[in-house]
Amino acid sequence: MATMDRSLRAYGWIARKCAIIAGWALMAISVATCIEIIGRKYFGFSFRGIDEIGGYMLAGISAFGFAYALANRSHMRVTLLFPYIPRRLQAALNVLALATLAVIAVFCAWRGGFEVMDGLISGKRSNTPLAVPTWIPLAIWFSGMVLFAAGTVLMTVHSLRLLFTDTAKLNVLYGPQSLDEEIVAELSHAEAREGLKKAAAPP
Repeated sequence: MATMDRSLRAYGWIARKCAIIAGWALMAISVATCIEIIGRKYFGFSFRGIDEIGGYMLAGISAFGFAYALANRSHMRVTLLFPYIPRRLQAALNVLALATLAVIAVFCAWRGGFEVMDGLISGKRSNTPLAVPTWIPLAIWFSGMVLFAAGTVLMTVHSLRLLFTDTAKLNVLYGPQSLDEEIVAELSHAEAREGLKKAAAPP
């Protein structure tokens, strides 16, 4: 179990680092888009293919975002009746939810691998002025989906073990967040933002 806990912590660390990189990439493409708009309107110049690059980034960042959301229990779940069913059944449903997500994630990653290989073998390029080899954006998206799929499989295995040993811990780790947990999370985020504002304020 200690090995599994370390693996989950490592996964959370990797997902967080990828999310930070993705955030900086979004900042970069946002700044480039603003410059593009101003340049077109007032100076008569344009970055070539900025919209195309933005589309590729959106796909790649979304895939890595799936992994980060998984590590932080941020995926949406319909839980209207969840609090009113027995704890044991809640645990079984949590395992079922993870297993279902794992099947979908693994399938997407599996199919994505074929698409990357097809792009490499065929040498296809995008039908745009940039003529980007299609395997490059596909490989970035595929990497995110592999990370996501690995996380879902790891958590499914862990939840299955907990189903027969500690259902209370299973529900805490893999169940939907309670209202109190959501409030605490939002308050901590607000405090973090306030701390950043104070740190950035001039003395």
